[in-house]
Amino acid sequence: MEKKKEELKILVSRDKWLILGLLIILFNPMPAGLIFSLGLCSIKETKKEGRWFLILSLFWAAISFVFLLRYLE
Repeated sequence: MEKKKEELKILVSRDKWLILGLLIILFNPMPAGLIFSLGLCSIKETKKEGRWFLILSLFWAAISFVFLLRYLE
């Protein structure tokens, strides 16, 4: 019974970290998004999500950069 409680705590905290990561990537994709994604990649349990966040962060940064260049012209 105690093991299930510990697993539930880990899942809840993992979900909170993933939501926090998505918010960081959406609002600040390049520096903070990359740092957060690389941090998730270094943890064994969140390596898969870290890779997805890394891809999302780079993609969103590229889109932001294209929009920035269009509005600066």
